[in-house]
Amino acid sequence: MNERPRSDAHGEVQGTAPAATATESASLPRWLSEQLLQGHREVLIEHEGTLYRLRQTRNGKLILNK
Repeated sequence: MNERPRSDAHGEVQGTAPAATATESASLPRWLSEQLLQGHREVLIEHEGTLYRLRQTRNGKLILNK
């Protein structure tokens, strides 16, 4: 049976993100979500003068909105 990839509530196809190679993972900075959220469910991130909201959902997923 040929199954099609499922889309999430935002229309993004699940399970299609390419896996990072070991070299890419080792060279990129890494932060724990707990370090960013610091006990809050939402934080604001300023990037080039624009504010973004990083939110943790009830299901534990992270959403970044402009």
